[in-house]
Order: sequence, then structure tokens, then C-alpha cells
Amino acid sequence: MGSMQVEDSIKHSILKNGFPGKIVRLPFRPVYDSCKRNNASLSQVLENLAREDIVGKIKGDFIEFRSGDKPEPVSESSGPDSVSGEPGAAGLDALPGHVGELMAKMTPEQIAEIRKLAENMSDEDKKNILNMISQKFKPL
Repeated sequence: MGSMQVEDSIKHSILKNGFPGKIVRLPFRPVYDSCKRNNASLSQVLENLAREDIVGKIKGDFIEFRSGDKPEPVSESSGPDSVSGEPGAAGLDALPGHVGELMAKMTPEQIAEIRKLAENMSDEDKKNILNMISQKFKPL
């Protein structure tokens, strides 16, 4: 029941902003908070919307919604140096549940940025950040 309310709210917001003709971005935080308040999983909400041809992708501080029949916009920064889109290549299996889900939805460029940051950190820092992230995004 909770995810249905969140889905209806998202549909209302994106339709108001020109969906499906336009790609609509909603701020991540309010959508995530709405999921928490309604005991809904964000990944489940996005999955349910995808069944209705509403494709939602987390892009930084926004969730971008586009019609399922619209091709995903090509990022200007994709080139020979961009990371392969294979989730396994990023070592997502090692991350705690929800963090891995969030990273699976990131663009190859975002993953490359995070990888670059991680390469320059000590093992202690990496462990602390993973613990902090897993606490913050603990599934309901």
C-alpha cells in the first residue's frame, strides 16, 4: 500500500512537469524520504514505475524519469576512457545491500569518479565510509 502512494505522487509530479514528452528530474532526497514515511522501498517503487513505462534512474542528487520508449540520453563524457557498464566490474558484490543497489543505478562516469576517489583512500577510510553509507541507507 505504501509504495502505491509514493508511485502516485511521483506520477502526479512528473506529469505536471511535462512527462512523457519531456525527461523530468525530481530531487532524490524528498522522494527517498517519502518512501521511508510510507514504508516503501525506493528500488521497488522504481521497479513498479518501470512496468508502466516510466523509467527512473538515480543521477546524483536527482532521480531522472523518462518514458520507456525514449532512448536514454547519451552522456557527453562517455568516451574511450569511460568505465565499462558491467556492475560486476565495480565490485558491487562486496558492498552492503542497498549501497550496491544505488551504485548499480549509477552511470559509468559516476562509478569511475567514485573509483578514483577510493583509490586514493587508506583502507581505514574506505571501511569508515562504507560503514557510514550502510548506516545511512539501511533498508527498512
